[in-house]
Amino acid sequence: MKKKFCPNCGHLLKQDADFCPNCGFKVHSKKQKANQRVNHTQRVQQISKKRKSKLGIVIASCILLLLVGGITGFYFYNQHNDQAAVTAHSKKGTKKKHSTVEKNTDKNKDSQNKDYSNAIWMLMGYMAYARKNYENGQNVTSTSELVDAVVKDFKDDTLTATKKSSTTYNVSNDYGDVDVEVKPSEVKVTNDGTTVTPKSELKEIFNKYTTKISPVVKKIAGETDGGVKATSNTSSTKKNAKSSKADGTFSNEEMVVAAYLDEFSGDTPKDKINNIKAILEKDNSDVSKIPTDDYISGLYSHTYKGKPYYSIASNVATSHYKIVYLNGDSDQYTTQIVAPGISIDEDRYKKNKSKADLVKKFKPYQQEINEILNEIKNNKDRLPSIIDEQTKQVEKESKSESNKKDSDEDEKNTDDSSDEPEDTNDTDEDTDADY
Repeated sequence: MKKKFCPNCGHLLKQDADFCPNCGFKVHSKKQKANQRVNHTQRVQQISKKRKSKLGIVIASCILLLLVGGITGFYFYNQHNDQAAVTAHSKKGTKKKHSTVEKNTDKNKDSQNKDYSNAIWMLMGYMAYARKNYENGQNVTSTSELVDAVVKDFKDDTLTATKKSSTTYNVSNDYGDVDVEVKPSEVKVTNDGTTVTPKSELKEIFNKYTTKISPVVKKIAGETDGGVKATSNTSSTKKNAKSSKADGTFSNEEMVVAAYLDEFSGDTPKDKINNIKAILEKDNSDVSKIPTDDYISGLYSHTYKGKPYYSIASNVATSHYKIVYLNGDSDQYTTQIVAPGISIDEDRYKKNKSKADLVKKFKPYQQEINEILNEIKNNKDRLPSIIDEQTKQVEKESKSESNKKDSDEDEKNTDDSSDEPEDTNDTDEDTDADY
């Protein structure tokens, strides 16, 4: 057995001694060492367990944090996507809304033009233009009374409207005529001046009276039934009540020119056309060369005793003209000459003729009839300036003649004065004599 010594002083110790008897140093026994090893192992195990426990807690905490973070991130991600989706949908809806508003605006603008036919717009524009005349002349005090008065005048043929093109009309009465043009957003009336009224304003004023206005439209060429356009694509255009039954494809104005040509000089329709063209060619010459008594000065439309008629004047003064009554739907038209000394009341100068025969005779020359019609209208447009220029020429000639006359009189007076006898009585002579 190995001897046991004190690690401090080297004194020999007994095997089971716990303290050195020499120096008192505490000496560990094997049992204590074993216990110490056991305790150390337990402590290490406890520490290991504690470390493992802490590590588990840390890991669990990390996992928990990851889970919480993932859930939170997923929540916010979904919220963001939902918000983005809502925003995108909102933007899309806003765009769609704006687009719808724009489309509705365009539709409203288009419907403004589609709600009424051009004849309705024309009548509205004319009523706005003529309102003051009716207020002063017929004591009209409201829009309703104005519409009633205008409709009555059209029904009585005191007012007549002639369609010149798809958008232009001529409205006339005994006092004159005006041109009415229907534009996309306004209606323009031209006489001595120009009156322009927006369609939006006309619609606001006259919208409730379209039912009253509609019957008038049936008397105007080329308009749909009643004047208010049908929404169906199958809507058909009815024949103008003012057009004649037998005119075929002739308009009212073409019929009037054909009737005027038929009584013009010439053996054949072609001869008559050539003769009138020769006169129109002279009419287009210099003002000083225009024949005042042979100038086709325009086509006019009027009414007499409630009966509408057209006339073509054949001189600058428009005192000579031929009247043409188309007589509505009658198969006959009537011509009449009016001139100084020949009144419109004189029936002896009236001639009734067949519309069908007239159309048959001049249908092959319809293009030339239109050319003549345009020349006559051009002459009418030029007439005011021609009259003005000719008036100036007359005044100039009159002034020149007057100056010449004054000059001749002055010259005569000078000659008369030179022929007087010389006065030989010298009153200044000295009569005193020196005796």
